[in-house]
Amino acid sequence: MDTVAEKVNSSIDSLSPTERRIARALLADYPSAGLGTTSSLASAANSSAASVIRFCARLGFDSFGQMQDRLRDELTTRSASPLDRAEAETAHRVDSGGFASSGDDRAGLITRTFQQIPASEVERLIRLLSRTSNRVVVAGGHYSGLVGRVAQLQLAKVRPDVVFLEDPMGRDLPAVTDLRRHDVLLVLDVRRYQRHLLLAAEAAKRNSASVALITDQWLSPIAGIADVVLPAAVDVSFFDSQVGCLALVETIVHETATRIDGALDRLRALEDLRPAQKAN
Repeated sequence: MDTVAEKVNSSIDSLSPTERRIARALLADYPSAGLGTTSSLASAANSSAASVIRFCARLGFDSFGQMQDRLRDELTTRSASPLDRAEAETAHRVDSGGFASSGDDRAGLITRTFQQIPASEVERLIRLLSRTSNRVVVAGGHYSGLVGRVAQLQLAKVRPDVVFLEDPMGRDLPAVTDLRRHDVLLVLDVRRYQRHLLLAAEAAKRNSASVALITDQWLSPIAGIADVVLPAAVDVSFFDSQVGCLALVETIVHETATRIDGALDRLRALEDLRPAQKAN
C-alpha cells in the first residue's frame, strides 16, 4: 500500500500551483502537518481548507479524515524495528514464496521507486551534482551509508571534490562545518532515522549549502529542510532492502556523469594510472 508521501510524490508534477503548495507544506513536516486540521495545513500552505479537501481527493482519498487515518498507520510502521517486523511475519505465518519470489519482491522495489519519484526532483539533484565548482559531501546511516559509499566512489571517478563521511558529527565534523554556499550534502537516511544525520543537515543549511536527501517512503525528518527529497521503496521483509536506493543512486550518478565536461578525461586519467599501480 502506497504511503501518503508516495502518492504526493508520484503526482506532484501534475498538481495545480495551489495543490503543489499544500503538497510541499505536508512533506516539509511529514506526517505531522497532515495530522492537524484542514485549516492548519491550509495556513501552512497559504491556501484554503477547501483546497486541502480537493488536494486529498486528488490523492485518491474520500476525505481529509481518511488521509489522516493512513498517516496514523504510517506512524506505527515507520518506527518498526527488524524484530517487530520479524515477529509480525512469524505471527501471521507469512510464506515468503521462496528464493525466486523474494527476488521478485526486491525487483519490485526498484520499479516502485522509479515510478513514484518526481522527475523534477531527480533533475534538481543531477544539476547540483554535475556542477563541479562545488564540493559534494556524502553521509548515510547504518545500512544506507553503504549505498552512500557507492555514490561517493562512483561520483569521485567522474568529478573532483567528493568525500564520504564515516562520522559526520564526530571526527568528520570539520568537513560538515566547511560546507559553504553551492556545496552539496547528500544524505541517505531510512527508518530508523539517525539523529546525527539530521544535525549534519541542519549545520549544512546554516552554512547555505544544499541538502539532498535519499530516504524511504515514510520520509526522514531531514525532508523538512532538504532542498531535494527522493524517496525509495524499502519495505520487503525483516530487514528493509537498499536495492531501490542503490538503483536510484547508480542511475543518478550515470546521468550526472553525462552532464560533466571532462568526465571521460578524468576516467581516462584514472585508467592510465592503473598499469603503473600494478607495476608497483
